[in-house]
Amino acid sequence: MHKFMRPLEEQAPQDLRRRSKLTSLEEAGRIIASKKVVSLAGSHSVDAAMSLIRAAIRAGAKGMTMIPPVTTSIAADLPIAAGMLSKLYLSYVGFEIWGMAPAFRHAAEKRTLEIVEADEPFILLGTQAAAGGRPFNAVQFLYEATDHPKLNPELKKITDPYSGREVYLIPPLKSDVFIMHAQACDEYGNAQVWGGSGQERDKAKAADIVIVQTDQIVGADVIQRDPGKTTIPGLWVDHVVHVPFGAHPTFSSFNYGLDEAHIKMYLAMVKDGRAAEYIDKYVFGPKDHLAYLELVGGLPKMVELQNMLAVES
Repeated sequence: MHKFMRPLEEQAPQDLRRRSKLTSLEEAGRIIASKKVVSLAGSHSVDAAMSLIRAAIRAGAKGMTMIPPVTTSIAADLPIAAGMLSKLYLSYVGFEIWGMAPAFRHAAEKRTLEIVEADEPFILLGTQAAAGGRPFNAVQFLYEATDHPKLNPELKKITDPYSGREVYLIPPLKSDVFIMHAQACDEYGNAQVWGGSGQERDKAKAADIVIVQTDQIVGADVIQRDPGKTTIPGLWVDHVVHVPFGAHPTFSSFNYGLDEAHIKMYLAMVKDGRAAEYIDKYVFGPKDHLAYLELVGGLPKMVELQNMLAVES
């Protein structure tokens, strides 16, 4: 049964007092690594939960299935390079103006990764089905002029009992754990994504466990002053990890910019067959998150990334 379809008295904890959901990055990484299916939010190179992804790799995550956002870059490519994934629902994995995702391309060419050809409607509607506890989502006409039915065995065709027309069924895309980057969050899990792609709520409801990494921890009073800014309510969140600049090297909405130099370095190293060298240095090398930030440029670099978003008054 879907976790939100149980009677309220079964959902409510025995102790109704609010408790802090703060946990360490290392513990969050171990939780992710213990699961089989992980889902992500964000888009392109924006708001990726990179600290959690690196922590999961350090914790030994292997053989996982990823349900990515409809567009993503290093958040999927790095796990592929690290051997974290065995299956990927594919909509778009690439680096925009810098070309294709090199680890993904290599894995696709070598057939070392199971790829499900899943376009944007498949991921969005499949996530919505799982979020609502439904067995599928049905669409008509959408795939008639495409090769998706030939390439995606998870698409099923049936006859609509009401109209008699043939329709395609998209399965529920449920995950064991959903990981998300937020700009601000209180210790109880009320998370604010200042940009976002609109996938966060469905992804959270479609997951058994929700882990939020946040650039800053704010007081509950800050959340209460403008609750409309809360993207994910604390009721849905299991763990909160405080990691300033945790989306690096991706862009954190209205907070700090993309580290273009680091992205280009990653692409060059992976294309040159040096993915393991990158992972050894930037994933396994730093003793903790602060050491990682020092390695990628420290405070001067972080201020530079913040200043990228400064607007002259």
